[in-house]
Amino acid sequence: MAESIQIVAYTGGELRALSEGVAPGEAVLALPLSRLVVKMVRVAEGEDPVAVATPVLAALSPFPDEPLTVSCETVSETEKGRVVLAAALPESAADDIADALDAAKVNVTRVDALALGELRALWGQLGADHRAARKLVLLKNVDCISLFVLDDDVPSAVRAITSDGDLRREVMLSLLEAEDFAGGKPLSEIVVSGDVDATGLEAFAPVRRIEGAGEEAVFAGIEARSADPASLDVLPDSWREVLEETRFKAKLKKFLAIAGGIWALVMLVLFGVPVVFGLLTDHQRTLSREHSRQYKAVLATKEKVNLVRKYSDHSRGALEIMKAVSDTLPMPEDADSSCIELNSWNFKREEGVRFSGEADTAALVYQFKDALIDSGIFAEVNLQGPSAGKGNRQRFDIDCRFQAEEEE
Repeated sequence: MAESIQIVAYTGGELRALSEGVAPGEAVLALPLSRLVVKMVRVAEGEDPVAVATPVLAALSPFPDEPLTVSCETVSETEKGRVVLAAALPESAADDIADALDAAKVNVTRVDALALGELRALWGQLGADHRAARKLVLLKNVDCISLFVLDDDVPSAVRAITSDGDLRREVMLSLLEAEDFAGGKPLSEIVVSGDVDATGLEAFAPVRRIEGAGEEAVFAGIEARSADPASLDVLPDSWREVLEETRFKAKLKKFLAIAGGIWALVMLVLFGVPVVFGLLTDHQRTLSREHSRQYKAVLATKEKVNLVRKYSDHSRGALEIMKAVSDTLPMPEDADSSCIELNSWNFKREEGVRFSGEADTAALVYQFKDALIDSGIFAEVNLQGPSAGKGNRQRFDIDCRFQAEEEE
């Protein structure tokens, strides 16, 4: 949904808005008709309305040497040409308005006539009497009386009457201007809105008073006209340049803010990431050292426990192993039977036992080896021999280990 545009009016020497105060930013400015140079102009088919109206308005301007930014709004169009409402804002007569806008930090996007917004708001009360084609409308505000002569609802004369002006004389001049512009027609009525002293105007036509439009309705009329690109816009060129420059600066500031944010992000990545990485690395190193310290403490405790278990475990003591080996020796059935004799013994608690011996037969040696393996005490039993010795005895060496050696 589009954001509603701010409407401000310069009346009574000050900026006014419907809200509590005029907000800084962009706004549409509505001015009293007395601030503008206004004229109804006929434009032939193919002619440029601005080119036709510019010399006409320049002749009416109180500052003839000042270039005018002329705007034209078409109010009627036929095959022969168009009737346009031409207007311009002399910048030399708007210094106080510019100062007020600068003080309020308001940038003007369009300039319209406040009386046209009021006329739009009162249009339903003006009535439509087509038997008499001409009527005169007087709209009173703080700054002036806005006068419109309407022919079949088409303006044929527009004038601003100041408070010190002669109302009867201005009405007469306006009717003469309308007759010169659109021909002679009877005046059906004079419609008055606001506190206008209409004494003596009954001589021209009956006077009918209507209820004035509220400020909210007038501002709504200006807002509705601002949405139409074909409506009047008397924004001076110098003010338009200021607006474009302000918009450019705002876009530049926004771009610089975005660029600054991106630059700051890049700098943060370039310099912040290594710092953060270093902090994380230091943190991980601290955790690693703490873990290593705890690991060493647990390992030391485990070694102590294993040491206690080792010396508390008598199942692998020298006597228990000697008894286990002796129990696996093949026992002779009688005194004449073959036997095995062990003649050397080397016991290491952590590793195992190594011993040598002699047997009457090689079969006894292999039987002895198998018995050692079946005992389940040793993880590995290695036999060297048997080999023939003195007296045809079979010599052998057996290496029994509690843990099997790892293969390289």
